[in-house]
Amino acid sequence: MAAKQVIFGTLVIAALLVGAQAGDAFALPFNDDMVDNQKRTGVIMRAAPKDSVPVGFEKPMPKSKAEAGALTNPVPASPVSVQSGERLFRVNCYPCHGDVSKLPYQPGPVAVNSKGTIPGMDIGNKIYLDKTDGYLYATIHFGGLVIMSGLGWKLSDGEHWDIVNYVRDVQRSRAAAEKSQQ
Repeated sequence: MAAKQVIFGTLVIAALLVGAQAGDAFALPFNDDMVDNQKRTGVIMRAAPKDSVPVGFEKPMPKSKAEAGALTNPVPASPVSVQSGERLFRVNCYPCHGDVSKLPYQPGPVAVNSKGTIPGMDIGNKIYLDKTDGYLYATIHFGGLVIMSGLGWKLSDGEHWDIVNYVRDVQRSRAAAEKSQQ
């Protein structure tokens, strides 16, 4: 009888351990910026040391959305930059924003659910053509108005600009496609 209890106890503990690990095993790449983010918890990471420059940045990281919004894009929109931006967009932005390169626009799989989650904005839309590259950089870095978490901690300076170059490329392509349909 005691042997059966030991085996049963061991199985229960093993099942609990496997269940605890299951959430980590199936985490999606975009989850790391959605769980316990600063918008939800109000906790902001500690300040960087004065005049420090994070790895991947050529100058100190912007300290505010206004400061980032005033930046100009130093990365030429080369095919390599646009392709890198597309890859980064698909990993970090697609789940909410969807495939902005296709018409008609369809929000991403996270934004379309039975709970009525607010879909990510269609940033391929021509209304965003008036926004500066710095505005797009600031939104990527610090996050959006309501739901979008900032990715500044996750992406290098060059990766921010690659995503901006990809979004601009998509906007130009879609504007040309819409114009040719008229």
